[in-house]
Amino acid sequence: MKRHDHIPIASTASLTARLAMMLLILMMGTKTTAQILIQFNGNTASVTVPTIVKGVTYSINGANVVINSSTTTTEYTYRVSGTSTDGSLTINGNYKLTLALAGVNLTNRHGGAAIDVECGKRISVELASGTVNTLADAATGTQKAALYFKGHPEFKGSGTLNVTGNLKHAICAKEYIQFKSSLGYVNILGAVADGIHCGKGKVENEHNYFEMNGGTVNINHVGNDGVDADDYGVIRITGGAISANIGDEGTGLKADSTLNISGGQVNLSVNGHGSEAIKANHTVNISGGETYITVTGEGAKGIRSKKQTTGTVLNGGQINFTGGSALIDISGGDYILGTDTTRCVGVHADAGFTQTDGYLRILAMGLDVYSHQIEDETQLTGGTMETIRIPWVFHPHACQYDMSVFAIVKENGVSLSNYSQVAVGAFIDGQCSGYGYFESADYGIIRIHSAINELRDVSFRLYDYATATEYPLSADQAVRFADTSVAGTPSSPVVLELFRGLMSDVNIDGEINVTDVMMTVSYIIGNNPKGFHPELADLNDDGEINIVDAMMIVNIIL
Repeated sequence: MKRHDHIPIASTASLTARLAMMLLILMMGTKTTAQILIQFNGNTASVTVPTIVKGVTYSINGANVVINSSTTTTEYTYRVSGTSTDGSLTINGNYKLTLALAGVNLTNRHGGAAIDVECGKRISVELASGTVNTLADAATGTQKAALYFKGHPEFKGSGTLNVTGNLKHAICAKEYIQFKSSLGYVNILGAVADGIHCGKGKVENEHNYFEMNGGTVNINHVGNDGVDADDYGVIRITGGAISANIGDEGTGLKADSTLNISGGQVNLSVNGHGSEAIKANHTVNISGGETYITVTGEGAKGIRSKKQTTGTVLNGGQINFTGGSALIDISGGDYILGTDTTRCVGVHADAGFTQTDGYLRILAMGLDVYSHQIEDETQLTGGTMETIRIPWVFHPHACQYDMSVFAIVKENGVSLSNYSQVAVGAFIDGQCSGYGYFESADYGIIRIHSAINELRDVSFRLYDYATATEYPLSADQAVRFADTSVAGTPSSPVVLELFRGLMSDVNIDGEINVTDVMMTVSYIIGNNPKGFHPELADLNDDGEINIVDAMMIVNIIL
């Protein structure tokens, strides 16, 4: 009788599992360790394709390399290095790949992108450790960027990438762009249009987005926006540090849909009319991280959320602040174009504003600046929101030295009890160098900033918003700027005496006449005329009272 061997049930299950795994691998594809090497050398280039690699062909014309891949199952790595001042790399294919930048310095001068990856799949971009990679495109052609991806690139690796877009964008992807937590440095050195641009997404699944999980990104000298997530695009920042300097009518971070900051550090400086630091055409959500915004310009805005009635994304206009911190310094005025007037605003929401946690501080500098403009309901149920108005303009972020003054303002010997309609400023050499924050009637803190660390006299002024009048403040002790120093204490603050007299009316009789000139001259030659208020005589605010101030009083009289 013929014997039949029986396969144990456990062995059958194991075999089935192995077959399923093999089928899954075939469906998902594989990644080989073999690398295709592209080396640029001046006016020439070379390509090395290992024999294990199948379905990859290439052509070289001078220093211009075109690679064609027909694989649909294997992920290949293209390692790029070398230097050329007139070269390019184009990769065509229909399967995901890895682009390893390993010390390449490539400029395309004849037209086209420096590197163009025409693969509509995931592209892993690796910045090799210890390498600096520099890319620039031509100022002519039809390319969208110096570094372009038809698919969705994911950047990683601890190296450095420098990109300049001489025709349009610096970096552009048709779908999403992701910066992973392992990323080193990405520097946008310049772009005619956007520094980083992604577009052509799908609103139902947020297929198009810019996501930053790590790395350090610096964006400078762009014509339009620092980062633009177009066509239903979303911006998500969870880690790393991103900085951008933006000019006229540009935006630091611009999302066609929602913009979310949940971690990392965002540092944006926008200058010029109509510029905006953060803008979303639907909703801005800040739930973590540190955000620093400096805005200068007519009609400029710190954070803007628009309500769309037509176009790609409808409704919206909400700003939600649920964690983290945001400091906004804004100065400027109205931007008038024909019959349209655009306000300069720190936070502008076309719909509502909510805050449940976190810290938000808006410093509005100048008489024509609005700290916030909320078109719908404002709900503050948690966290801290501070709005500070001062009529003077200064730039604390440009100053690396600072000191503090504990102070109190008195008028006729009586302490002010309400600071809501006044502003207190500190001045060095006639320039505003700080402002006071008075959270109680007992004392306030004046933070004074300076770009140079030298001993200099500090004077003080008060602006009354109700009367639109500025008055000098006389300190009961000399205050001189010194880095990290402190003047006064909470229990014994510096007393700033308010005299509601006009500058040059040195005897406070309500008139500016020859008596004020004579008293000023008497003070200059060493006398101490009775009723003379020196704080009203320093007209050029240079810390000295001399013949220049006396002549200025004469000119006022004339």
